[in-house]
Amino acid sequence: MPNFPPDAGHQPSPADKADMLYNDYLAGGPDAAYKSLKQDYDNSVGMRNRDEYFGQVANQLLDAGHMSNIAISWVRDNKDRLDTDGDGAINRREMQDAANGNGLDAIFGRVVLTRVPSPDDNKTFFDQIAHTKKVWNVDPDSIEDADLRKYGRQMHRAERRDYDQEETIKAAAPLLANHGELLAVLDTGPNGERNNFISGREMNKFLNDYRENMGKGVYTAANAEYVSELLHGTVGRVSSHPFHGFSVNALMRRAGLSEEDLADSRFDAPQEQTKPAPKAEKDQSPDSAGDKQQGKTEGSQAEKFPNLELELRKHVDNLARVQPGEGYNAVAARLLNIFPGHPRTPEEIKQITILGRQIQKLNGDHSTYKLHAGVILPVSSNFDLLMDENPAFKKAMEVKKQTYMENVSRRQAQASRASQAPESHEYDD
Repeated sequence: MPNFPPDAGHQPSPADKADMLYNDYLAGGPDAAYKSLKQDYDNSVGMRNRDEYFGQVANQLLDAGHMSNIAISWVRDNKDRLDTDGDGAINRREMQDAANGNGLDAIFGRVVLTRVPSPDDNKTFFDQIAHTKKVWNVDPDSIEDADLRKYGRQMHRAERRDYDQEETIKAAAPLLANHGELLAVLDTGPNGERNNFISGREMNKFLNDYRENMGKGVYTAANAEYVSELLHGTVGRVSSHPFHGFSVNALMRRAGLSEEDLADSRFDAPQEQTKPAPKAEKDQSPDSAGDKQQGKTEGSQAEKFPNLELELRKHVDNLARVQPGEGYNAVAARLLNIFPGHPRTPEEIKQITILGRQIQKLNGDHSTYKLHAGVILPVSSNFDLLMDENPAFKKAMEVKKQTYMENVSRRQAQASRASQAPESHEYDD
């Protein structure tokens, strides 16, 4: 029998998969990490030294600081089974019984009973969970449903905050690059002093200055394009109101940053990497030729279909508009071109469920019951993120792009033929 899972060496290890899911808010975070770990454990029934191997997996996740939050999912998923006396709460003895057992119970039981920093150094993670809620029904020193619910809410709020900060930093990357160089140039009030508000007037001024200083310092084509997007309110996490402007202080709060953080080199723009290598013109390898051809194709698409991205996002907004009685999965199915009228395959159901959950996360994790007809879910404002994170969504959007380009080309061809048709003299004298 193998010492490692059958797919070891071909797939990410159980620890790698759990780590990736833990750090991916849209994929489910710690809850998804626990489900993945449990699935890998259940699928390795015939493996020799299984518990020893998964103990090593747990140690890797423990070193990464993930096991405590993953353990919450284990407690919640197994609460009724762990509550052996059936009183509605898990006491320390019951948790110790789990830790003395085997399998995942032993692994997670020991995690829950691990000591955590406390004033007298006498508290465990079990105590921390049990005392999450001050009001208790069974025992103040046992883990009850209310404790798990409150701890889960706190954990998910922290996940959401971290995710929002990361996404805001990504959206504001051009502003933050090079110690906030572009931010400082834009944030110049009427008297030449910073007022921590970047107005539409200031963005227009930058675009006018760009025409006169093209290619000099901060006046790059990439920065001009970005400022234009800010001006038109299409960078949702930075400025979502066209021609209105935005508060610099509010942006920094959403990103979880301070002025001192702008000195961090992680925000520096890798300018040298955006330029082609000096010998790139002579590179005739198949890969480089393919890249050049792809670049030409994308460029020609932008020239031939200048409104492609704008029209696609408008179309996405129409598809993301909630109809009466709909939930997230109904909207997801529409976006994926999976329409009612035929039995859905297991793969289609899986794709719909994944995209529906991602959209729900982007919508503040509000339940389906809080959705109102006519509301447009935040799909177009997170378009690039979903294109990166969801292959099925990306494939569906590529199909919609192709359909749009074919329709435009057909209309252009029809207009061209009509303009070149010979004039009719049928009614001439």
